[in-house]
Amino acid sequence: MNVNYPNLLIFTLVIIGILWSSLLLDRWWRERIYELNGKTVLITGGSRGLGLVIARQLIQAGARLAICARDASELERSRTELEQRGGEVLAVPCDVTDKTQVEQMVQQVRDRFGAIDILINNAGVDVVGPMDVMTLEDYDDAMKLHFWAPLYTTYAVLPQMRDRHQGRIVNISSIGGKVVFPHMLPYCASKFALTGLSEGMRTELANEGISVTTVCPGFIRTGAPENVIFKGQHRKEYAWFTISDSLPLLSMSAEAVAKKTIAALKRGDAEIILSLPAQIAARFHGLFPGLNTNLLTLVNWFLPAASGGIGTERALGKDSHSFLSPSWLTYLSNRAARRNNTITVADGNGAGDQQVVPQPTPQTTTAATDKSEIQLIQPSQATPEIQACFKDIQDTLGIPWVPGNWRGYAMYPDVMQLFWQRLKRAMQTEAFLEDAIAISEHVYRDINDWYQPGYQIEVGQAQRRHIQQELNAFIFGNPQLLIQQVALSRSLAGEVIGQDGSADSPRAPNANRHHQIQLIDEQSAQEISAEMPRVYQDIKQTLGVPIVNSDYQALARWPAFFLPAWEDIKLWRERPEYQLLVQDVVQKAEEAASRLSPAVWVGEREVRDILDTPDDFEQIQQMVQMFKDILPELIVQNALFHFGLRGVQPVTIGNRE
Repeated sequence: MNVNYPNLLIFTLVIIGILWSSLLLDRWWRERIYELNGKTVLITGGSRGLGLVIARQLIQAGARLAICARDASELERSRTELEQRGGEVLAVPCDVTDKTQVEQMVQQVRDRFGAIDILINNAGVDVVGPMDVMTLEDYDDAMKLHFWAPLYTTYAVLPQMRDRHQGRIVNISSIGGKVVFPHMLPYCASKFALTGLSEGMRTELANEGISVTTVCPGFIRTGAPENVIFKGQHRKEYAWFTISDSLPLLSMSAEAVAKKTIAALKRGDAEIILSLPAQIAARFHGLFPGLNTNLLTLVNWFLPAASGGIGTERALGKDSHSFLSPSWLTYLSNRAARRNNTITVADGNGAGDQQVVPQPTPQTTTAATDKSEIQLIQPSQATPEIQACFKDIQDTLGIPWVPGNWRGYAMYPDVMQLFWQRLKRAMQTEAFLEDAIAISEHVYRDINDWYQPGYQIEVGQAQRRHIQQELNAFIFGNPQLLIQQVALSRSLAGEVIGQDGSADSPRAPNANRHHQIQLIDEQSAQEISAEMPRVYQDIKQTLGVPIVNSDYQALARWPAFFLPAWEDIKLWRERPEYQLLVQDVVQKAEEAASRLSPAVWVGEREVRDILDTPDDFEQIQQMVQMFKDILPELIVQNALFHFGLRGVQPVTIGNRE
């Protein structure tokens, strides 16, 4: 029997081409016939990250949106943004791990929009670290958000979908729900559960007209790592995670993931795996599960060990910076954080998931009245021992004011004196001063490239000279204070700061500081200007702090300059250059704190032992963290005040001081 092989090959290729074209045509047709305009969509974890990006694209398609998350202020920011894009949006604060809250939330959506056409289960949590530092609570939290929460929301929307014999459900799982990666065990285990739940739902609901789609993305550039929870050697864990999350070949942009997710939703696909590395990983694991597991065992050898660091304690990404991250390697992820509402609140999320554990940050715009006021000790009212400590701090750092952070610690005098005893030797080294000066120089160099003051006022030359003196003091002092705060926050968390061994030669106490700076407190602000109390409140709300810092209290003596300059700074705070510079300041302060020598060690046990009320340790820790968070902004803002001052115009001779 003669076989015409060339013709057979051509025939085979034609058949394959026809089948492939038919599949592409079918995908195209299914995507085109499903119309999103007018559909009601509920997105859990829709206030930021991937959920917010999906919401933006659905708004453009004409859908009516309901978004939910725990953080009400975060939801409000997202609702405002989405409505400005021309959409109809309902934002409902809801803990999706609470079945009752979920049912009430779904009812609110129905009352506003009617039946829910599409449910997108996006809320999630991520905890990164070795298995040995994971607790049962970590697994429980992950299962609550990745398994029980989607189950609650699905059961809440199913009755009406069944009544109408139509509806679409999208479950945002992960490549971690297909392949287990080391140091992400609770995350992967719970995502496996979600993948199984989603696939099972599809098989049972398809004949009722309800389509269920499972989305398994790899790393997504949402800006999430800054707020993911890390354990063990958290700085090293944060470094590998953030770099992986930001590399272009390894990760996808949130916009691309959202676009493909919506396309799969419209087609009613069973599953999509997003990013080429994720697809390769899933297929390789399916073909060679044993070999894949052995290879991942080798990967685990290169990840940080369980010993050292903070152990089973939790640290957010923003508290886990190092010289590796943030850096130019994480630029894409940092940029995504600013776009997707993740840089303003410390609710971390994993690869494509919205974390739901709210924490305050210096960028938040929530009212400062939500925080308890911090009591600052007036130097004149302090005990002689504390007054001597204040003077020693000023002399050592060469600053002409008593810093607010140290006045706060003076509420616990024994702890304050312990802090200063451990820090003083390191603060006196030339290396410490060089690091602080380097931070200021870096800020000035960068700001000179992009800042153009948006105001023009008249200030007398004498006033200008006095303002310049005040600014010089803060520009010199705040970087030193920031490095102190980083060192204290890290050591209180159980981490030894710096290298063991002898320090370099201490420099003599600084004897060149000028006159004591006069500070205008909130009670006296009204006497300076009728508008000043409102501005003080605005400062606290904008920066998310319960006090007005010494910088502003000093500049308040010149309201003609201070008021317009503050309004200008508020506008520049929204600029990408500003946010990147703040991150750079934090990174450089972290690096400087790591170099402090001899080691600074002020542990929790030691502090608790000298407190009359051991529970006050949490208050001290919060205070240290607050000043650590706000000082980078103050350093950048002082430089903005300085550059703005360079452009002011002197008044005529007759009006000078």
